[in-house]
Amino acid sequence: MPYTGRLETTPLLDIVQIIAYSQQSGLLSVNGSDTRGLLIFHDGNIICAYSPSALPLLVKAAKEQEPDNRLALRRIQVLAALRELVDVGEGEYRFVNKAEPIGELEGLDMRSFYASGPLDTGDLLLVLEKAMDEQPHDIQVQVTRARSPESNADIEGRGQPRYGPVVIQATLEFAGTTVIGYLTNLSEGGTFFHADEFPGPDSECELGFELPWELGDCQAQAKVAWLRSEGPDTRRGVGLSFLELSPDSKGRLAAYLKRFQELAADVVFRGPEA
Repeated sequence: MPYTGRLETTPLLDIVQIIAYSQQSGLLSVNGSDTRGLLIFHDGNIICAYSPSALPLLVKAAKEQEPDNRLALRRIQVLAALRELVDVGEGEYRFVNKAEPIGELEGLDMRSFYASGPLDTGDLLLVLEKAMDEQPHDIQVQVTRARSPESNADIEGRGQPRYGPVVIQATLEFAGTTVIGYLTNLSEGGTFFHADEFPGPDSECELGFELPWELGDCQAQAKVAWLRSEGPDTRRGVGLSFLELSPDSKGRLAAYLKRFQELAADVVFRGPEA
């Protein structure tokens, strides 16, 4: 049975995050009052996407023979489709698990898309969020090269399982400096903070962020456990360990992670369409 629901209840970005976290393969369709679209996933990462405005880019990517150019076009095309579809506030979503590769989309052969590899969903969502905040009508300037997802040992390995991808805006205060960035994974014990500026190793700081689903604000005292200052833009930042959270913040964070797990389990166990 497919996984279905209303966008009025669960926004598209939440659904994409849950499919990515639960590493599902299949088709996510969106049917709104004014537009429709579709995303193809493989192990939680995105192969390609369709929306009316992004169709010309999809056609161009399918016809491109040079691998690097095709990869760049795919990223631009998926971001353009996501940008259109996340604005759909009313309508239905429907996810169908499909283990086998999708043969075609809108009459286009998908084999070259699979051959060049899936696009990291967490990276795409972070680029999209930054583009919507900074340049809402021009996401193409934000495009970076694709890379494979980080291993669990790389993003976790700090004593608590981390849930992601997530994209939650946050504020970090350290040494008299206040920086606005994004949390891209989250656990009861810590998080990864992405920004253009961040503190050095072992620095202590104050982190503030508002959880989705109207769960409220969280405040934490944190310490830099590790940092990554090199590499693609979407991968630079610091791993933070929480030193102290208020009782209210602990309760809100636990509620958020519980709902994240429940939604992911719902996608996993409904299984493929008969």
